[in-house]
Amino acid sequence: MKVIKIGGSVISMLDRAWCESGAGIIVHGGSRYVDELSEKMGIKVEKLTSPSGVTFRRTTREVIDVYVAALIRANKDIVKFLESKGINAIGLTGFERELIVGRRKKLIKAVINGRIVAIRDDYSGIIEEINVKALRRYMKVGVPVIASIAYDPVENTPLNIDGDKLAKEIALNLKADELTFLSDTAFLVNGEVMDKIKADELEEFLPFAKGGMKRKLLMAKAALEGGVKKVIIQGLNGRTVVE
Repeated sequence: MKVIKIGGSVISMLDRAWCESGAGIIVHGGSRYVDELSEKMGIKVEKLTSPSGVTFRRTTREVIDVYVAALIRANKDIVKFLESKGINAIGLTGFERELIVGRRKKLIKAVINGRIVAIRDDYSGIIEEINVKALRRYMKVGVPVIASIAYDPVENTPLNIDGDKLAKEIALNLKADELTFLSDTAFLVNGEVMDKIKADELEEFLPFAKGGMKRKLLMAKAALEGGVKKVIIQGLNGRTVVE
């Protein structure tokens, strides 16, 4: 069984980027949709960097509402694309049957003007539970297409969760054989696509990765250590296979 994570930057280019049909489960983000909707509504969205070098979106109470609306729109576009390929798809978020249960981060850290700053008003979350039984029921009907939105039952609020992490967690929970990150680019070293990387060499390549690509390599490492046999970073310019 396969899990495919579709990056928000390639949703509008799925005809070019789509590598394989018949995936067991699809997870997606929607960065471009969030940016476009927030700009249309006149809402400023900050992009911050964690102390570990990973870029993320600051999700205030105002931004989480935009985030949810934007990802639902992205979800509908992906479902429509899959149906045009003859694939029966089911659009989902973490709210359906409490599919993805999360916990809001009470404090996150970011590097601002060279200093590490604590942020407490963010509505991003930690994934705590995947409703595997519900997910398997959906899979009997069609291909689940899951927006990276979790539900926090304690605060009764939606949460912004990282799509790469969600894809990795679903792959581990369902014991998937393969995890694919569908992105605008494969993993590059000095401008060249790395076609293959051995799992035990991943640590050596982390210094070459920045932002979202670094996160993908970290998720690939965790997935392989958890039993996934192969991780693919499929870009418009080639693919990187880690196994």
